[in-house]
Amino acid sequence: MIYSILIYGVGFVVALVLVVYGIGSVLPVEHTSSLEKTFPVPAKTVYALIRNVREYPSWRSNLKSIEEISSVSWKETDSNRETTTYSFVRDEKDRLLESKIMDEDKPFGGSWTFELIPVDGGVKLEITENGRVFSPIFRFFSKYVFGHTATIRAYLEQVDRRIQGP
Repeated sequence: MIYSILIYGVGFVVALVLVVYGIGSVLPVEHTSSLEKTFPVPAKTVYALIRNVREYPSWRSNLKSIEEISSVSWKETDSNRETTTYSFVRDEKDRLLESKIMDEDKPFGGSWTFELIPVDGGVKLEITENGRVFSPIFRFFSKYVFGHTATIRAYLEQVDRRIQGP
């Protein structure tokens, strides 16, 4: 009896992994996602916040440390002690920034474009992710469990808390 339950349980888990892998395999490696939020401050304020990577750990709660590599490159260590190297590959002062993941050994990659659009009483920050998820299992979870915009949403909330206060 217990042996049968164990066999069925293992079979179910194997089948579930195969289904997740199969669905993830047919999903595209690349995706584009975008979210925006308006802030009651000038574009230069939001630009300065994004551009000053040294201060990231003081307002991005998921980061433990930043190691500056150059004026445009840095390495982030997150709360799980995972490190990721980024570079600003485009920089149009007070208007647009694009950061790119530089690590080639990650199960994901891509870039974020931060566009600052002046609006009445402030600035609209639009973040567009051009991402790549290489692992079929990660692709499945990225699309159906977490959502492609989850990290962007969290980032915009952290920007809002930093600008508006607690």
